[in-house]
Amino acid sequence: MAANPEPDAAWHTDPFGRHEARWWNGAKWTEKVRGGEQTGIDPPGIAVAPQGIPLNEPASPIPGRRMIRLFGRRLPGAMLLSSVALVAVIVLVIVVVAVLI
Repeated sequence: MAANPEPDAAWHTDPFGRHEARWWNGAKWTEKVRGGEQTGIDPPGIAVAPQGIPLNEPASPIPGRRMIRLFGRRLPGAMLLSSVALVAVIVLVIVVVAVLI
């Protein structure tokens, strides 16, 4: 005999919180559900959100952790230097082409 036997097959409070009661077949929860006097089948494929976790708010940072910078402090300077270098190369190409023609 098992130390902790499974409960008998019966209607129990729905552990997923989607219906008033869910059928326990003695081994596992089934798709049979009940609300009031109506009995039905729980539609498959519907994900249940955990209770108490707001899904429409941004996540809060983890306490004690530093925020990660996506871009360093030098990025604006590097972008400016790259832009100046690109303009210089374009001007040089135009001058060389004009001299050769």
